Amino acid sequence: MIVIIGAGAHGLSIAYHLKKKGVKDVTLIEMKRIGYGSSSRNLARFRYHFYSKENVEYAKRAIPYLISQAEELFLNPVINITGYLWILRDEKLVETFEKLDSFWKGLGVGGKFINCKEFDFLNYNGECYLAPQNGSFHHDYILYSYYIEIMKDYKIIYDEVTEILVGSGKVKGVRTSSGKTIEGDKIVITAGAWSGKLLEKLKLPNYIEPERIEAFITEPIKYFIKPLIIDKDFYFSQTLKGEIIGGIETKIEKGFLPFTNSFYEMIEFATRLKSLVKRVEGIGILRGWSGYYEMTPDHSHIMGYGEDWPEGLYIDAGYSGHGMMFAPYSGKLMADLIADERKDPAIITFSPDRFSKNKLINEMLVI
Repeated sequence: MIVIIGAGAHGLSIAYHLKKKGVKDVTLIEMKRIGYGSSSRNLARFRYHFYSKENVEYAKRAIPYLISQAEELFLNPVINITGYLWILRDEKLVETFEKLDSFWKGLGVGGKFINCKEFDFLNYNGECYLAPQNGSFHHDYILYSYYIEIMKDYKIIYDEVTEILVGSGKVKGVRTSSGKTIEGDKIVITAGAWSGKLLEKLKLPNYIEPERIEAFITEPIKYFIKPLIIDKDFYFSQTLKGEIIGGIETKIEKGFLPFTNSFYEMIEFATRLKSLVKRVEGIGILRGWSGYYEMTPDHSHIMGYGEDWPEGLYIDAGYSGHGMMFAPYSGKLMADLIADERKDPAIITFSPDRFSKNKLINEMLVI
């Protein structure tokens, strides 16, 4: 029996890919509801452009797979190639992107420097960097496509896992807050920001820390902003429906804080938006929400298992803000590992053992 803890994008993706392999005995345990954590709270963007070679190489495999899912899944995730546009307001940032541009071109994902005035909706005349390959998708359509595919074949239990049971160096199952024991000889932790808590209960190092991030969305107006705009700590894009969606990082809030919004942050987002973008005077904020980035020390995800872990224990978590875009491909690799013991090289690269072995990935381009 395979037990998957967490029914967000990664847990559902693993389950979906296990079903494709014909695996029968799978149970998912979800604390609240499908996609309760970051999977239903993200801005649904994808990119190839990272600071580390490891994440760029992973994206080069994961993003085409994400796009291919549009032809396979029950609900169309509406892939839209829009590009990312970084505003480079100072010379130091220009120098950083000159190095990144050379690095990205060497990996086949180069962009181009462009004057921001080429985008007539921006109130800024200066250097920008455009990465045209990046884009957007509808995350809920991926999430619920996976759910629709597995719901009749796999059991889904709505409860909180309080303990992972281990005996003779092997996992035996889990115990939930309602007192139930679910047996399993393979346990997969895909609980997002809560994954670290489960590692701690096993006295394993916890490399995952939650950081609360806020997001806002405006009333819809005519569609005219194609790329995702990144201006240091401020970012936004426009949906095909016409809403402007984004966020601003005024401070880092660590820990399991309530899913609430700050009035100050909402005003700051609206103020920055109206200062930078033309033709949005008087636009209103419809709503806001918050969610967790599941941050690791090197801002890169954890896959597979540790050398000293109990046999049968796996993890797929810690994506540090880029989990939804990687979920389809990560689920495939994890299913290969769990069902067939096929260890893709990426499983080794992103292993939790990299921290004790000082093989950090050091991803510094977190948006």
